Amino acid sequence: MGGTARRSRKSTYVSGVSAVEIAPGFVEITIEAARYQEAGAHWKRVLSKSNNGGYGRIFIQRHGANWRRYVNCYDWRGMYRGEPANIDECPGAMFVWQADKEASTEPVFAHNNQALGRDMGLALRPFSQTDPTELWEVRFRFT
Repeated sequence: MGGTARRSRKSTYVSGVSAVEIAPGFVEITIEAARYQEAGAHWKRVLSKSNNGGYGRIFIQRHGANWRRYVNCYDWRGMYRGEPANIDECPGAMFVWQADKEASTEPVFAHNNQALGRDMGLALRPFSQTDPTELWEVRFRFT
């Protein structure tokens, strides 16, 4: 599954997120959790548990991310209008997973949430998908 079109070893670092291809089709994402404050703490708390916090295998899947973000955050709609908060979802909308489990969502300071999402997106940019079936499996590490 995944990454078959890419065989060269890739590695990127953006601010507090790094991504490295550890094997064909497998990416290790390292997040400096403290850099992103409560957003980083949320991700670390959720995904540091065994079996990726119960999510099982997690894959990059950019196709359908807007729909997944809408569904995951729907219950929070309108609750933080005008507030300096965003709803953080972990795993984020750019990922899909094995388990039948909803993403963990919670309000966090908007700047930290947006910074983590932006940096992760940029770090994962080299791991592209040519179609929805090309998946990169990810493993998360936190420092």
